[in-house]
Formats: sequence, structure tokens, C-alpha cells
Amino acid sequence: MVRFGGFPWPAALGIHLLLSLYLGLYPGLALALSERFGFLAHPNFGGGLAFAALWMGFEILRGLGPFGFPWEPLGAALAVNPYLIQPAALVGVYGLSFFLAWSNYVLFAALKTGRRARPLLFLAGGLWLANLLGALFFIPKEPPPLPLKICLVQGNVPQEVKWERDREEANLEKYFELSRKTLSAAPDLIVWPETAVTFVFPVDPLVKKLLREVQSLGRPLLFGTPRVEKRREGYVLKNSVVAISPSGKVLGIYDKERLVPFGEYVPFERWLPWLRHLAVASGDYEPGRGPGVLEIAGHRLGILICFENVFPGLARKRSRAGAEILVVVTNDAWFDRSAALPQHFYQSVLRAVETRRYVLQVANTGLSGLVDPYGRILLLGPTAQEWVACWK
Repeated sequence: MVRFGGFPWPAALGIHLLLSLYLGLYPGLALALSERFGFLAHPNFGGGLAFAALWMGFEILRGLGPFGFPWEPLGAALAVNPYLIQPAALVGVYGLSFFLAWSNYVLFAALKTGRRARPLLFLAGGLWLANLLGALFFIPKEPPPLPLKICLVQGNVPQEVKWERDREEANLEKYFELSRKTLSAAPDLIVWPETAVTFVFPVDPLVKKLLREVQSLGRPLLFGTPRVEKRREGYVLKNSVVAISPSGKVLGIYDKERLVPFGEYVPFERWLPWLRHLAVASGDYEPGRGPGVLEIAGHRLGILICFENVFPGLARKRSRAGAEILVVVTNDAWFDRSAALPQHFYQSVLRAVETRRYVLQVANTGLSGLVDPYGRILLLGPTAQEWVACWK
């Protein structure tokens, strides 16, 4: 908020505190209601189920509405271990949260009531063991083949200079230089991250150079870019992913449908225009519509931009629309080398298991990689480095 948002330190701290208080309401309410109905004072089997249901319910509510932010639900704590997250294929990450909340309630009940909770402890331990053993036999040794040979390009353009007008062409040349290194692998598709192209598509003069360079690659290219769309009332700005054929033809466009409040737009600005003064660095993007699936080289790819991959419903929507692979393009350079980078990447791990799809994540500065349909990380790039990798 200070480095890139234009806020002074006191304002940034105040806003961060308000956000923390708002997000803390959800688990706080789950605990308050559990206390109110006696689930904590008098632990029992039914109380454990009710407590876990409350926890799960408030996690789901946290992701709804214009301020929805389902970052790091409790179930995400298991994402580092593919053997523990396989139930997500049936119950999703919120089902994992239910299981974790109930298991911890059982431990709490055992500490509080002693021997009376031993049957619950045996039951919880048995369920965990059954889950682990089931996953050991269920997960295949070899992942199913990826339908396309895809190359990921992480350009590592610093956020401080990424949007400087005189750097637009240099940024473009950097990405094409890295992309040429993939040609020896004969990829079916090359993927760049969110807003790798920093000029506005398709109206900027540099678009002609972009199309020429794609033709010189001779491979389809998928890239993120700000995009304008002409309407009767004027132009609207979108955060988009564009697919270009080797001949320079646009194969498809996806416009981000879940925008970041106070980052990509200002909520309720039409009625409360003064909110714009609280988010001076916020964009003025319009959300997209549609299934979020692009067809490239005869295969259907489900696209998720930036934090869209933290919304399980969006990944399922792409799968229902026929996506064979999920592609997450993002620019996490905002977060430097902080814990936000692995936290974001492990959301893609969860989406892979939930949908039983390969998930590719391509970031500007990291983390980029590939996850198989069972949550196993097959590729994982470095942070804050240029990186190119291909997988088939």
C-alpha cells in the first residue's frame, strides 16, 4: 500500500488494521456462536459437528460479495501434502476446513473432558489414517499426460518499473527473447503472465510489433494485457488474457471477471465518489463475463487471472465449461518475496485436486509452476529471477 498504492504509512497501517478486523469477524463469529450455544462449555459429538459446520459456513461467507476474500481457508494448511488433500476432489477445500475444525474440536474436547472424549479421539484418528492410506493407494505413480506441450515464461520485470511508459517496448522484447529459448522444445503453446504486455491492446502502436514477433515465433502465444473495448458510450478497460495464433490472428480473449476491490476498481464509486480519494492508485477496470474458457490447438483452457484462483467456484465453472487445463496468470511482484507468493501458489494446488485438472501458474516474478491433477508439484520456478520451463 505504501510502495505501490500511494498511501502514507499511518493511512496504510490504519487500512490494514481495518481489513484485519473485517476478515477476523468470520472466525470470531464462528467461535462466538459456538460459545453461545454451549459447544465449547460442554463438548460432545454433536457440538463438534456444529462447530465445524459454523467454521466452514463462515469461511464460505468470507468469499462472497464484492469484498469477498477467501484467501487461506483452514483447509489450505494441508495443501503442502498431496496425500492429505485428496478428499478435496469430493468436498472441496471447505470440506477440508470442516474436517480440520472438527479434528481440532475433538482434541479440545479430550483435553477438557478427559476419558469421555476417547471414543472421539479414536474416531478422528481413524478417519485421518483412512484418508492417508486411501490417498497412498489412490494417487497414481505417474500423472496422466498433459494434453499440450506448454512453455512458461517468467520475465521478472520489477514492479517499480513495469508500468513506465518508456519501458513498454523493452519489456516486450525481453519476453520474446525468453520465449525464443523455448522453440527448441517445439511447444504447442507459450504462456506469459498477467499484464506481461503493459501497453493497451489492441489500440497501442506496439501491437503491430507484438503480432509480427508472434509470427516470427511460429507458436501460439497466451499473454496478459490491459485491453480496451469500444462501446456505444465509449471505451471500457479490461484486465485480459489474449491468445494469438502463429499467423497473428486473435484466437480468443478472456476478461477478468473477479476484480480486486480498491485495486482494480472502487466499489460503490457511482454512489460514493469520495471513495476514489481513498484508493488513488486503483484502476478503473470493468469485469468480464462468460465461461472463461479459450480453445487453443484443439484443446480447451480455463483461464484465471491473479487472485481468481482463490475462488473455488471459478475453477469449477471453467471445468464445467469443458476446460481440460486451468491456466493461472498473475503478477505477484506486488508482494516481493513475502509469504503471499507460496500462499497464492498453493491455492492452485487445491484447485488442481478439486477439479482433477492440471493447473499451470505463470507469474511475473514468481512463483510459477505446474501442478498435476493430484496436487503434486511437477515444476516450480524461482522467485525474482527470469525463468523458462516446458512440460509435456
